[in-house]
Amino acid sequence: MMRHFALAGVLLALLPAAGCTTWQDRAEAKALATCQDKADAEERRLCRETVMAAEKAKYDKEAEVWEEKVRAAEDRELNRKVYGGPGQVDK
Repeated sequence: MMRHFALAGVLLALLPAAGCTTWQDRAEAKALATCQDKADAEERRLCRETVMAAEKAKYDKEAEVWEEKVRAAEDRELNRKVYGGPGQVDK
C-alpha cells in the first residue's frame, strides 16, 4: 500500500517537468512573446507590465477563492464539532 502512495507521489512530482500546460499558460506565453515583437522598448515594457498585471489579478482571484473555500471548510468542521454530524443522536 505504501508503495502505491510513494509511486503516486513521484508521479505527481514529475507532472510539472512533463510539460503539462494549460491553454491559459500557452496564451500567456504567447502574449509575452507578442510583447517581445514590439519595436519600441517603452511599448514592450508597457505590454509586459500589462500581461503581468493581468496574471497577478488572476492569481489574486484564485487565491481569494481558495481562501474562501478553506474558511468554509473550517466553518463546517467547527459546526460539526459543536452540533454533531448527520445521524448523530444527542446523549
